[in-house]
Amino acid sequence: MHICVLELDKQVLSGIHSWYHIVAFAYQVKGPVLFSRLLIGFSLFLCSLVVFADEQVKFLPAPQWVQSVAAPTSSKQSPVNGQRYLLIDRQLNLDAQQVSRYFRNVIEISTTEGLEQASQLSFEFNPGFETLQIHQIRVLRQGQSLNRLEPQELRIFQREPDLEHYLYSGTKTAYLILPDIRVGDVLEYSYSILGNNPVMGNKFSDQVQLNWDMPVAMNSVRVLIHPGRALYYSVPDDPNGKLTMTETSTHRELSWLATSVAAVSADDDIPGWYSPFHYWSLSEFSSWNDVARWALPLYEKAAVVEPEIQKIADQLMSSSSKPEGHVMAALQFVQQQIRYLGIEDGIGSHVPRKASDTLYRRYGDCKDKTVLLMALLKAMGFTPQAALVNLEKGATLPQQLPSPYVFDHVIVSVKVGEQQYWLDGTDLNQGTDIHTIAVPYLHNVLPVAADSKELANIDDRYRSAETVLRRELWLEESRSRLLVEAQYFGREAESQRSAWKGVAEQQLTHQLLGYYSKLYADLENVSDPNMQDDLAANKLEIRQQFSMPVKLSELTRNGLPLYADLIDSYLKPIDSARKQPLALGAPVKIRQEFIFHLPYDMNIADYNQRYDNDVFNFSVSARQINPRMLRVTYRYQNHFDHVPVRELARYREAVEQARDELALNFTLPPVANVAENRVDTR
Repeated sequence: MHICVLELDKQVLSGIHSWYHIVAFAYQVKGPVLFSRLLIGFSLFLCSLVVFADEQVKFLPAPQWVQSVAAPTSSKQSPVNGQRYLLIDRQLNLDAQQVSRYFRNVIEISTTEGLEQASQLSFEFNPGFETLQIHQIRVLRQGQSLNRLEPQELRIFQREPDLEHYLYSGTKTAYLILPDIRVGDVLEYSYSILGNNPVMGNKFSDQVQLNWDMPVAMNSVRVLIHPGRALYYSVPDDPNGKLTMTETSTHRELSWLATSVAAVSADDDIPGWYSPFHYWSLSEFSSWNDVARWALPLYEKAAVVEPEIQKIADQLMSSSSKPEGHVMAALQFVQQQIRYLGIEDGIGSHVPRKASDTLYRRYGDCKDKTVLLMALLKAMGFTPQAALVNLEKGATLPQQLPSPYVFDHVIVSVKVGEQQYWLDGTDLNQGTDIHTIAVPYLHNVLPVAADSKELANIDDRYRSAETVLRRELWLEESRSRLLVEAQYFGREAESQRSAWKGVAEQQLTHQLLGYYSKLYADLENVSDPNMQDDLAANKLEIRQQFSMPVKLSELTRNGLPLYADLIDSYLKPIDSARKQPLALGAPVKIRQEFIFHLPYDMNIADYNQRYDNDVFNFSVSARQINPRMLRVTYRYQNHFDHVPVRELARYREAVEQARDELALNFTLPPVANVAENRVDTR
């Protein structure tokens, strides 16, 4: 990867967001969403319909600064979903006054499926700071160029794709159904998006996607950089593309050209931070300190301690005599008394609302909750900081160019004595003790402070999670008893608390019985499940008793299978052809126990196996506690959230060895042979 900087005259900066977002294909994609600027197909969440009448949509020729790119007339690449992409052309003009993005796509329609998708175009823009210009929509058919742009048919929709996540962006979609589109046509359309979010302080940053999950005959990218700008960029090592740089009397120009761009596929179970696609990163933020200084006034200005804030803080402090208790009380207030709702139109995408406004409204997004929590902590005498995070891609932040757009969430950092705590005001399922709560598996964060020069790494103790599953079986002549007990600690307790929230007791009974009936035949409930939630310890426990028809005579012939089902979900076999990292999930510790109460005295041989490697530890042991009790214990712990490509072969071998131990068979000897025979657990 190359990281470079272009600087002209002085550093006068501007910015945009999501320039690489051109087109979202109507078929299922693997990996991240590829584009969002233009949608083929009509799978949108529509809040309202407005007949075309919008000052932010204009019909104009392509701007003069755009450079014409000759599209290939055909492609030997196989069509995907009935279409061949002949050209994807993106051009960016960074002048002193405005950011302009130009898009042109040329698509060959091969089948009826492709026809259905291509005949519907939708252009996404944010009217708060963007203007849409549609330049051309035409069809090339048997040597003729046919105009298909009919402005009177344009419709504007209010589009809120994240409404189910309680986020309102104010985004609009201009929608067109094209007349007379046929199989065999070549569809060509071009448009521009003008404007940038003013919250960026006139600084620009974005990523340009260079390959996709469908082939493209030609991919062209052009960036014009005018005097007064300093642009940092990083280009992946891609043998299919060529980067060139030229300089004129008015600007510098970066160009990327790639032909016969192959489709990229993604393996299953890749980490959230990993993308198989190549990106060209661009940013006018020179460092992480530059980003922190950009964000600092936004949060400091909003986190003001006003009388109503001080009043709430005083009330919260009365619940505890310890500073840690004060912090926890403020956190719980924000988590439980302020509902999550994001109004993120325009500058609201990055600018938090005043703490007093959020307190009054009793709702807010992560930014608003962070600011309110900061204000409460300030009123209590602490010195909190906002911290920018990425919920999935935190591990890769050190490899990213500094930019506000690499973050998608914000939390609070505060010190109590010498101990630093990381607090998420949007988490609704944490415990009540600051020493036991967990935060998401974030890796790297950026504290919002004037002296933040580097990313900070969250302490490993916040990453711990532990699960203990115990199945205790009393073997009796006619009908045996089974006690199932699950204990969850730390992050796992919070996850389970969220999963079971709102589930009625009857439904919980049904779900547990359904699951364990798959492991043990003819299972019946003896008691309803008992759930104990220790919020102070951040521990959740679920217990339930069953009965099952197990005859001792059958155990002497067929035995009773033991299966470490929970650990099995972490030791999945992997394909030898895999070429991409394997996601394991955040590090966990699991202990799965089977305890047998035996019907008579026995002599049982110990059994021990252990497999240790760089990625995980796994062991199984069978040990007699007393003459009538046997305990079989499985243990698993993974150390990382993924397996790197270079470790896949060794990991595959280790998993195969460990999986041989996941299933054991417990066989009773006949009563007459108890004294001389040892019980087989294999």
